[in-house]
Amino acid sequence: AATCPHVPTMGKGGNKTPAATAEEKLSGDCWDANKLSKEDEWIGKLDHEAFRKDVQDLGKKLAEQQGPADVAHLHKIVMWSRFCSYFGAATCWIPMLPVQLMSVFLMSCGTMSRWTIIGHHVCHGGFDKVDTTKRYNRFTFAVGSVTKRAKDWLDWMLVEAWNMEHNQLHHYHLGETTDPDLVEHNLAPLRGWPLPMFAKYLAVVWMACTWKWWYYAPNTYKQLKVNKLRREGHQISEEEAAVPCTIDLSFLIGGCQFFGPMEFFWKVLGPYFFVRFMLTPLPFLAFDVAVGGNGVYAKTAMYSLVFAEILTNIHSFIIIATNHAGDDLYRFNCHCTPRSCTFFLRQVISSVNYPLGTDLCDFMHGWLNYQIEHHLWPDLSMLSYQKA
Repeated sequence: AATCPHVPTMGKGGNKTPAATAEEKLSGDCWDANKLSKEDEWIGKLDHEAFRKDVQDLGKKLAEQQGPADVAHLHKIVMWSRFCSYFGAATCWIPMLPVQLMSVFLMSCGTMSRWTIIGHHVCHGGFDKVDTTKRYNRFTFAVGSVTKRAKDWLDWMLVEAWNMEHNQLHHYHLGETTDPDLVEHNLAPLRGWPLPMFAKYLAVVWMACTWKWWYYAPNTYKQLKVNKLRREGHQISEEEAAVPCTIDLSFLIGGCQFFGPMEFFWKVLGPYFFVRFMLTPLPFLAFDVAVGGNGVYAKTAMYSLVFAEILTNIHSFIIIATNHAGDDLYRFNCHCTPRSCTFFLRQVISSVNYPLGTDLCDFMHGWLNYQIEHHLWPDLSMLSYQKA
């Protein structure tokens, strides 16, 4: 997309600088464009109401086709995910490099898939109408207690917070500044730092290795607290709500304006840290002591768990950040009515799909390679996305 003079290239519409004169202003240059650019002319030719009807009709057709096959497919993916987690954990203590690498990879995939495939689609309600056992229901899955969270989906993020941040704010504010997952907006400070480019790339590498606990857990919890405070009558501006919350020195000392560090570490990060890095290594420590391993097996298990955590952060960063990043994607400076023709159009032109079609390929993508379909119909199953 063309950009305003002296403004870094960003997503289409992301450069808010108004044109200097009242002359013809093309879309992609500024928010106040008065004419579609050549590459955007298709928007003026699109029958928007027909497009909306087509999207709604296809979504309804896919929903009506869901049934036992979708539940069976979910159970298959759950089995794959559990195999990765359990077999990876069962072999993480073996001090042989090939076994360690396999263990790290499997545990990483198990953590990733429990979030991006199982938790993601269940918490959107993809199985509410077809799972008669109510085991995979959005209103009960991993919410309500630490026990439920540990049983269904234990990760760095509090599930209730993720449901608020992702299901509501991200999906219904896609491409807007109020979208908490808008990578372009969240990384604006990094782009503005007076650092050489290689240093900025190193910063991105750090983010990729740590982002789930360093950024995503505190930011989702912040959005949950903001929503709660607003419902109680507190006035919180969109600017305050849109500021990313990360763990830095000031956070460790005083938290953020909506919650303290002790509350956050106890309620959000604590359960996952305890289970993953304290409870899981215990059997291997006991085995090490019993056989006189001099700490070799316990250390190997801990190394494997740490590297698996780093790898699952990198894996999820790659498959998630790229879903809505790119200078050919559209940005928006105003909100639109949910499920309107404009809303559906935004889901298409501000989302990215990747190679798809087989369960193994989709599993490694975390089923996020169907990003357009998912944003059009977020409450469908994984199998329905393949059909779509």
